[in-house]
Amino acid sequence: VGIDSAAVVAYDLDMTTDGVTQQIRNALLSYCRGIDRLDPVVLAAGFHPGAELRDYGAEPMSIETFVEVALASLRRRFISTQHRVSNMSIDFDSDEAGALVETYVLAFHVSAADGHHLLHTFNGRYIDRFEERYGAWKIATRTLRNDWSKIEPIDRTMRGNWVASGRVGDSDPLWD
Repeated sequence: VGIDSAAVVAYDLDMTTDGVTQQIRNALLSYCRGIDRLDPVVLAAGFHPGAELRDYGAEPMSIETFVEVALASLRRRFISTQHRVSNMSIDFDSDEAGALVETYVLAFHVSAADGHHLLHTFNGRYIDRFEERYGAWKIATRTLRNDWSKIEPIDRTMRGNWVASGRVGDSDPLWD
């Protein structure tokens, strides 16, 4: 099976010359940074006000509710998290006022209980509806999909005197 290199080049040029793609990436990265640093402002920055999140709980919720609920849960349950986004597919509407964006996410959550650490690994996808409002492309709706996940003990860590440990919230060295 051959690949039409002209189509690939045209696609890449369209995507790299358009600031919309960068706005979409920035929104996704803002979510990751905000959720990992427990920063409500950064977390919500990639969403339009009132944006709806689905499949994060029993019922859909607004971004405003999600920020409150998610950050409280993360503070209570985990000592560290890292969300990483990778493969991203953007399908623009014919009128270019919106886009369906599928993004792969790999998230690591570390919990501590009874002197033991557990690694919760989540591999899934964000299925986002982005909309342009007042010149800004942000998430209007998000549906979460879990492709696989696992929980395993952390038997050994690389922590030691050679590198400082990251921390959640404003106690992280990022804010020093």
